[in-house]
Amino acid sequence: QVFQGINSLWIFRYLSDEVCVSFPAAFSAVSSTSAHNVLEVTIGSLVFRVAEGDITKEEGDAIINITNVSFNLKKGVSKAILNGAGKAVEDECAVARQTGNNYVITQGGNLPCKNIIHFVAQDDIKSLVSQVLQECELQQYTSVTFPAIGTGLLLPPTWDPMENERVKIVELKPDSKEYKDVQEKFLQTCQSFKIEKIERVQNRYLWKSYQIKKCEMDQKNGDKNNERLLFHGTSQESLTFINDHGFYRSYAGMHAPNFGNGTYFAVNASYSAYDIYSKPDANGKKYMYLARVLVGEYSLGKKGSVTPARKDVNNSVDLFDSSTDNINQPSMFIIFNDIQAYPEYLITFTK
Repeated sequence: QVFQGINSLWIFRYLSDEVCVSFPAAFSAVSSTSAHNVLEVTIGSLVFRVAEGDITKEEGDAIINITNVSFNLKKGVSKAILNGAGKAVEDECAVARQTGNNYVITQGGNLPCKNIIHFVAQDDIKSLVSQVLQECELQQYTSVTFPAIGTGLLLPPTWDPMENERVKIVELKPDSKEYKDVQEKFLQTCQSFKIEKIERVQNRYLWKSYQIKKCEMDQKNGDKNNERLLFHGTSQESLTFINDHGFYRSYAGMHAPNFGNGTYFAVNASYSAYDIYSKPDANGKKYMYLARVLVGEYSLGKKGSVTPARKDVNNSVDLFDSSTDNINQPSMFIIFNDIQAYPEYLITFTK
């Protein structure tokens, strides 16, 4: 039903951006002015095309701009779209920022398209594309152009601009939704502790490495939810290293690794809050990360192991993705690949 008014679909790889062709697409009822290396298939009345080209040269009813929550992302394809569209479009986006919506429709500005639909990036690409197509149907568009989405390993839309910084630590505002979400998860099992501050760890290289591993695991395990938000207590001395390089297995074994010589993460913050894991500094402050961890398919851990267990005893390369202390009710997970975890938030707290 979503496709009733749409004549053809394109997938574009924008030539100046580091992306590859993916499912989300560009579709255009008019002939493309910049596309080449075109692959085409007809599905009913819909012509589906995959191509390379310059999205800012495309005509038609609308093009899609994947952006941040402020509608002012100036990187990659989004930068080319906003720069090409001109100041009037940027001004429209600035006004729309106040609405709190996850998309806005503006004029095409200096671009040959009639309109631009600016959508805030999100993890669920299928949901994003579905929302776009439904909006196109409501607007009765017959031609729309997507860039390739989710293939360039975009940084999270909530991140602050980083310019050329490799790592940036951003203190969250206590009244922000992001702060409250982390706070709520921490306080579920740590009501007796006081949060001093919550910081977002922005490390572009760690993030991209983690996302590459996530894509690999998602493809391998199908529809399984491979990612969990887990806690990891640490000492003040380790903070700079973890922020710069992530969780390192060389630290494994410091606290009785009963389920393998990997990096340990707890389901509940209360476990990581023990002084043995989050050692208080000279001022009594303690430190804990809320991390994204790719647990994937897991099995019971074994003391002394340096990899997850084999899925098949006769196959030495087909391994589980992680280990745990309890298959049915895990309280912790152990990973053996450093890029399987990203230290997303650093919580500083006291007793």
